[in-house]
Amino acid sequence: MSQLTEYAMKHAVRGECMCGLCADAVATPEKQQPIGHTSDLIFFKVAQSGATKEEFLQLVKKEYPSWLDGREHNYIEIGAEVGDQGLALMIMGLGDLLDAWKLFTPKTLFGENITHEEEYKRMAGLGLVIIQHK
Repeated sequence: MSQLTEYAMKHAVRGECMCGLCADAVATPEKQQPIGHTSDLIFFKVAQSGATKEEFLQLVKKEYPSWLDGREHNYIEIGAEVGDQGLALMIMGLGDLLDAWKLFTPKTLFGENITHEEEYKRMAGLGLVIIQHK
């Protein structure tokens, strides 16, 4: 396991999966989300605990510098690099909370123009959860 993934596991507080497809999902995942300032990744929310932008970016620069190239990177790509899409989303959310990059999701891109929550999840499932370094 990389130092960045260990850092994310230590400092990111992940909510329960809300995709509706997981066999081990809890009955009310929307009630099992972190409280306070969170990053909404559609599938679940992430809060941060004790992370710093400087430490986080130092690890990203060391292990995955391509994420800071100014181009868009989605959770499918990042998940392939770190070996787990859930962990990729946690890292993306943590970076968003630390203001290391901008996070784009169906909700941030389309706002209230989408009337069904399932449509947000469908678009997210197709890869529309993206980061872009500023």
